[in-house]
Amino acid sequence: MLSITNENSATKVIEITIDGEVNQESFDKLAATLEQRIQEWGEVSLLEEVREIGKVGLSTFWKDLKFGIDHRKDFKKAAVVTDIAWVRAVSNFFSPLVDVEIEVFRLDEIDQARRWLAEVSLDLPRVGDDDHLQGPHN
Repeated sequence: MLSITNENSATKVIEITIDGEVNQESFDKLAATLEQRIQEWGEVSLLEEVREIGKVGLSTFWKDLKFGIDHRKDFKKAAVVTDIAWVRAVSNFFSPLVDVEIEVFRLDEIDQARRWLAEVSLDLPRVGDDDHLQGPHN
């Protein structure tokens, strides 16, 4: 089962829980909600609580992959909260390969994950980025 368990417009965080089989209907419902929140809030963050993963159909997997690619710039952070070793390993492996900032937490660290998602990131200029030094008269 894939379900949305909480939405917080102040922090722009959506919490989802995966506990068992992920079917097409539950994925489509999540995707529709995410698209709506992206339209309303702009960039969003996700807390993904993974208790158990059952069967995921191939068409659902491909839809998820396509959704992620299509919206890769719309997600700011993702907290993966799980005690499943292979999910933790896969999340850590992909973290440096995607545009989303990903942190992995154990199930007993869910409050820590929520605090991390709510932290404000400062978008400071990078070293060598002189655009921020340009004044109105340059």
